[in-house]
Amino acid sequence: MTRESAMRALLVLLLLGRIACCCAYPDRPLALILPFPATGSTDIAGIPRISKLLRIMQTVATPSLTDALALELRQTLTGALGQPVRLYRRSGGRTGAGVRYVAQSAADGYTLLFADNPAITINPALNPHRGFDPLHDLQPVAELARMPLAMIAARLPPELTVRDVLDRAQSWPGSINYASAGDGSTSHLAGELFRAMGKAEIVHVAYNGSVAAINAVVTGQIQFGFVPLPAVLPYLGVSKVRIVAVSSAVRHPAVPDVPTIAEAGIAGFDASGWFGVFAPARTSSAIVSLLNYEINKALATEPLQGMLVNQGLLAAPGSTEEFRALIEKDRERWSRLLKTVAVYP
Repeated sequence: MTRESAMRALLVLLLLGRIACCCAYPDRPLALILPFPATGSTDIAGIPRISKLLRIMQTVATPSLTDALALELRQTLTGALGQPVRLYRRSGGRTGAGVRYVAQSAADGYTLLFADNPAITINPALNPHRGFDPLHDLQPVAELARMPLAMIAARLPPELTVRDVLDRAQSWPGSINYASAGDGSTSHLAGELFRAMGKAEIVHVAYNGSVAAINAVVTGQIQFGFVPLPAVLPYLGVSKVRIVAVSSAVRHPAVPDVPTIAEAGIAGFDASGWFGVFAPARTSSAIVSLLNYEINKALATEPLQGMLVNQGLLAAPGSTEEFRALIEKDRERWSRLLKTVAVYP
């Protein structure tokens, strides 16, 4: 056999192996691990103060944003794969418990992780000695949605603008404070990126979750704040809060008249959270490709896109390589930024 024919035969065998793998998978139920508490991502809801009463209330409350997304993902994968997808909550350690569980699971495609950017890029930078590395021990499967941050202020005349904040902070350094949903949250880092790129000496004040941060802005305790867009949308029109700008590179369809921070004064500003799906490292590329394909197919549908927009998110279809590049970019820039700020993990 010539070298050329041997290589051709090898390629045929590899192709047949991929097809066989996809045909056999899955032949039993899948597990989708949620590393968040029932109240949702700590990036939005803060660190839950668990009590017996709170546990009872959680059982009758409407699903949190992260639970709603996980339920939609379960329905998508169940219909596409023909096998049940069961949700399991493994919260604790600022999402570390759930991430570690999947990282240490068998790389057979039957245990998947639904996580956000703090779980994969921010928390590991805050605590690098956790015994696992998400970038090394997990395989990105598909990004599901992007989550812009909202720069908010009280709805009081004269209305605060991005330019107002920058001018005052540059003229009187340290005289203006901003609220976030918590130390090490995406909203905190968006505020620090705003400070760095805008050359504005502003002071961070951490609150336990977005609701507390919004209340602080509305009551005048803080001049402005950064919170996830999904957290502030329910308050528009019924509260004294206003969205000054959004942190994403493009405007959001839910608030089309609100400019981006880049449009309003800091060119090139772009900071968003995200949600995505992961598998254990060394999971078959055929399985990862199949899952990526089915998730992207669902993200291309108008009903799912509309649901995400209404929640303050944006569908984010793309390849596994594009998702990994996003993760590496976020991890590098947030790690670099965290070295310049004080954070209490």
